[in-house]
Amino acid sequence: MTYFYWSALLLCASACLPTTAQTLPAHGLAATYYNGENFEEAVVERTDAQLDFEWHARPPATGVSKEHFSVRWTGFLEAPATGLYILHLTVDDGVRVWVGNKLLLDSWRNQYVTDGQARVRLEAGKVYALRIEYYQSALESRLVLGWERPDVSMEDFFSGRPIFEPIPTRYLWAALPGPPTEVREAASPASPVARAIAPPDTLPVRLEELARLAKGQRLTLPNLYFTQSTADLLPTSRPVLNQLARRLREQPAMRLEIAGHTDNVGDAALNLRLSRQRARVVRQYLVQQGIDSVRLLARGYGSARPLADNRDPQQRPRNRRVEVVRQ
Repeated sequence: MTYFYWSALLLCASACLPTTAQTLPAHGLAATYYNGENFEEAVVERTDAQLDFEWHARPPATGVSKEHFSVRWTGFLEAPATGLYILHLTVDDGVRVWVGNKLLLDSWRNQYVTDGQARVRLEAGKVYALRIEYYQSALESRLVLGWERPDVSMEDFFSGRPIFEPIPTRYLWAALPGPPTEVREAASPASPVARAIAPPDTLPVRLEELARLAKGQRLTLPNLYFTQSTADLLPTSRPVLNQLARRLREQPAMRLEIAGHTDNVGDAALNLRLSRQRARVVRQYLVQQGIDSVRLLARGYGSARPLADNRDPQQRPRNRRVEVVRQ
């Protein structure tokens, strides 16, 4: 019933939005595949239904190397029952998993096929931000993310039926309509198996370069995510924005232009509007963090200032960005 109830809410919310708003998002997770073990060159963007991959020695996607590649999945996880979930992970090589902006699994190293677990308490009917990062070094590659639900019956346990399964597609969302405040934080269990747990603003985001910017120099904000084709800021963007707010508080004389940019796919006027909206959303977030609004100027440039060749689909994602420019 939880799934159908949530789906009905989403359909209702979608129907009440203006015609320019996003459509109901797809099930699965938004995936970006990169050449390089540290997200160096974005090659493919797509929606993956599940994280249940055994690539062996084959490329994970067209144009991606069969070795020395990395993948980032982002989206949301819906909990079908209340209780303690056991996340099961099989990986070769490195992986990091965040649920509700808490780092639950951190095994970022070269390794043979390895199994790991983490425990997290979730509430039925709620959704939690989900982010998985993976890299493959050499030879075979594999990633499987599954769960053991808290509502598994003793009959299931003794029947021999598997109680651990890859997380089903119907509980994964590539994006959700609505503001980030509707997405819940994950509760930590009393005795977590996780290697590390970090609050949202202590995730590995660094902006040391900001202090070294001269007037007119710019910096692209890393790990900043929006719902596709909208200015809806995703919760996974909070770490970098919290870090930016902290840097601005440390340097009270600094003023910034927040510049939104898009690629050239689609209508130019809509791209320009989208870039302005995203810049304004970032500015608004910083103001809510206590930064004086007179220090922040939001502008959108659409596709007018590309960093890479828009004709090359492998380079085009670099043009979809938000920058800060020192004034």
